[in-house]
Amino acid sequence: MMILIAMALLVSLGLWVFVRLAPHWGLVDQPNSRSLHTKSTVVSGGIAPILVLAAALSITMNFPGAQAVALMTFALTAIGLLDDRRGLPSGLRFLCYLGAGLVLCWLLLPAGSVSIVVLGMGGVAVAWCINLVNFMDGADGLVSTQALCVALGMGLIATFGAFPNAQLAWLSAMLFACWAPLLWFNWPPAKLFMGDAGAIPLGFILALMGLMAFLTDPSVGFTWLILMMPFLVDTGLTLCIRIFAGEPPHVAHRDHAYQRLSVQKGSPLPITLGLLGMQVIWQFPLAVIAVNSAVFPPLLVLLSAMPSVATVVYARLRA
Repeated sequence: MMILIAMALLVSLGLWVFVRLAPHWGLVDQPNSRSLHTKSTVVSGGIAPILVLAAALSITMNFPGAQAVALMTFALTAIGLLDDRRGLPSGLRFLCYLGAGLVLCWLLLPAGSVSIVVLGMGGVAVAWCINLVNFMDGADGLVSTQALCVALGMGLIATFGAFPNAQLAWLSAMLFACWAPLLWFNWPPAKLFMGDAGAIPLGFILALMGLMAFLTDPSVGFTWLILMMPFLVDTGLTLCIRIFAGEPPHVAHRDHAYQRLSVQKGSPLPITLGLLGMQVIWQFPLAVIAVNSAVFPPLLVLLSAMPSVATVVYARLRA
C-alpha cells in the first residue's frame, strides 16, 4: 500500500510541475474544428503517470518479459510525445502499435500455443486496443474515468474472484494509483490533457491487462471485455458506419458517440458522468457475474454491450 501511495504522490508532483513547464516546451493543444475544448490547454500530461507506471512495472513485476514490456511502454510514450509535438503519419503509428502488439503476444503467450495466426490476431487486437483508447481521448475526463474503472474492476476480480492472479491485481492497482491523480487535472473542465503521450501507452497497458486476464482464465478475459465494452462499441460501430458511408477510416473526425453527445449537451461532463454510471450500474455487476457464476460468459458480454449500442444509436438519431 505504501508503494502505491508513493507512486500517486510522485505522479501528482510530476503533473504539478508539468502543467507549469509544458507551455515553455510548446506542449499546448490549440482548439480546432474537431476539438471539444474552446481554449488552449496543456497536452501530453499522461507522460507523468505512464513513466511512473512503466518504471514500477519493470521493478516490481516478474511475469515473462516484464522489463521488455516496460521498455515498449517507454517507446510508445515517446511516439505519443512526438505525435503531440509534431504529428506523425497514421500509418507509421499503426505499424508501431502492431509491432508492440506482436512482441507483447510473443512474450506472454505460452510457447507451445503460438502459431503465426494466433500471434497475428493477438498483435492486431493489441494494436486496436491502443488505437481505440487514442480515438476516445477527446472529452475531458472520459479516458481517465474508463481507465480507473477497468483498473478497479480487474483488480478486485483478480484479487477476490474465482481465479486469483496476483500479477494482474498488482498491475491494476498500480494503474489506478498512477491514473487517479491525472483525473484531478483532467476532470471537466480539464486543466490538462493526457495527449497521445498518455493515451497510446495507456491503451498498451490496458491490452496487457486483457491478455493477462485471458491467460488467467477465459471468464476473467470476458470480464475485461465487459469493462472495456463502452469503448469497444463506440469505436467499433463508428468505424463500421464511416466505412459503409464511404468515409476514410484513418482520417481524424468528430463522429464518435461521445463527441456527438458532448456537442449536443454543450459539455463533456454529462458524458463522463454517464460513463461512470454505466460502469457502476451495468458493467461491474455483469463482470462479477461472468467470473463467479455458471452463467454463459459470452451471453453476459453481449448483454454488456446493450447500453453502449443504445448510446451510439441515440447520439446519431439526435444529430
